[in-house]
Amino acid sequence: MVFTISLTFGQKNVRQTASNYLKEGKLDKALEAINQCITDPSTAQDFKTWYLRANIFLALANSKDEAYKKLDPDPIAGAIESFKKTVEYDTKKEQYEDVFAKVDGLRVFYFNEAVQKYNQGDFPAAARNFVHSADVISIVNVMDTTSLFNAALSAVKGNDFTYAKSIYLRLLKEKVTLATIYTSLSDIYRAEKKMDSALFYVKAGQTLYPDNLSLFLTETNVYLSSNDIDKALQNLKVGIEKDPNNPSIYMVMGTIYDRIVQDPESDSITKDKSFNSAVEAYEKALAINPDYFDAAYNLGALFVNRAAMILDVANKLPLDEAEKFDKMSGEADKYLEKAIPYLENASTLEPNDLNTLYSLKQIYARKKMNDKMKEVNLKINSIQGKQ
Repeated sequence: MVFTISLTFGQKNVRQTASNYLKEGKLDKALEAINQCITDPSTAQDFKTWYLRANIFLALANSKDEAYKKLDPDPIAGAIESFKKTVEYDTKKEQYEDVFAKVDGLRVFYFNEAVQKYNQGDFPAAARNFVHSADVISIVNVMDTTSLFNAALSAVKGNDFTYAKSIYLRLLKEKVTLATIYTSLSDIYRAEKKMDSALFYVKAGQTLYPDNLSLFLTETNVYLSSNDIDKALQNLKVGIEKDPNNPSIYMVMGTIYDRIVQDPESDSITKDKSFNSAVEAYEKALAINPDYFDAAYNLGALFVNRAAMILDVANKLPLDEAEKFDKMSGEADKYLEKAIPYLENASTLEPNDLNTLYSLKQIYARKKMNDKMKEVNLKINSIQGKQ
């Protein structure tokens, strides 16, 4: 018994020695001493041992002495491991506040690293550091959803959809069930062409948030990607009932009808009906938001494409049908005239968009609007010169 007590006190003395070395800045000796303690049964499960070890590793991480830096390739990882053990063995939470302060400092360190990497465009590194930020604070049973959301967004921007998925699924496992998690998972699976999974997660989200508009629109995108136009339009009509002043819904509806117009398998009656529906949808989007570039450009392009389709048919007429050709050519010009104000508005909203400028150039050339054509040419040349 005397031998056992002496041995126990002996290891505690070694721990005290490690603490003294840490205070003196002798980190090599401090690390050597504390590593003796974590291998000895009498002190290996004592939270004070692991807390001291964590602080020694933090000192190594912050040291500017190259000799000390070589003692461990990743002292931060050693500190984190030691803090985990501290919490595990500190059943009465005697050291909890001190551990919390230290790991929160590490969380801030990783978070700032992540932000820096994000701003530099290194999205994979940003994602990893945001996850480290969440992991380190989880040691004290705190859920850092902000870091995890940032990590997932960074992973998506870095095109690492597998990593983003794992983060969103982790959030769900941790009982974080925000609608954006379900929409994001659905979008990722849709990008991967896994439509069953995409629909599964959007439906799971809708059971929790039946009135969430984003989930409706996400479901619509799944139907569009699956080429289920009828279900997509049905969803959008429900969306309009829920939010009649949302220009994005009318915009998406316009693009669906636009797609039907451009579909070579659509018959002429369907094309005409869809054309009118597309015009109506784009106009409603612009009525709500006059500065909606996409709606302005798409409506202008819709009229241009209609004119091109008419001219294509007219150009195939036999030479003895000159009167019919002139009539169709005049009809095409009317659609081009309708396109001009929308495309000019789009060009005002986004002056450097070349697609808009090229469309205007075509129209101005056909309509012999020479002054405007010269003006557009100058803009195009200026933009191309800067690229």
